Amino acid sequence: MHELSLMIALADMIANDAATRGIGRITEVEIEVGELSGAFPHALREAFPLATHATIIDNASLTIIEVPAMAQCQTCPSQFSPVVQGWQCPTCGKSGCLISGTELGVKSYVGEE
Repeated sequence: MHELSLMIALADMIANDAATRGIGRITEVEIEVGELSGAFPHALREAFPLATHATIIDNASLTIIEVPAMAQCQTCPSQFSPVVQGWQCPTCGKSGCLISGTELGVKSYVGEE
């Protein structure tokens, strides 16, 4: 379960940033997880309490925003899901370029002194 190591890394990033801001306790965490990130949201949710135990994030709430994979056609203005459609534009048949879906990171957190 590599999600535990991912969540530990995210928790470390949050704790380090919070320390520079004088925040002593985190109450809410919001992360983005792209459909093609290679991480499973349910596994990240299960790893969260383990990764944050005995830290300033312990007992914080976790919100996971799942970001769908989207591609932009390189020829026409169409956007489409490469997961559903493949990499060919459903409008003109040309290839697409990935514009979202690989995200994996902290969107925001809420803390108190």
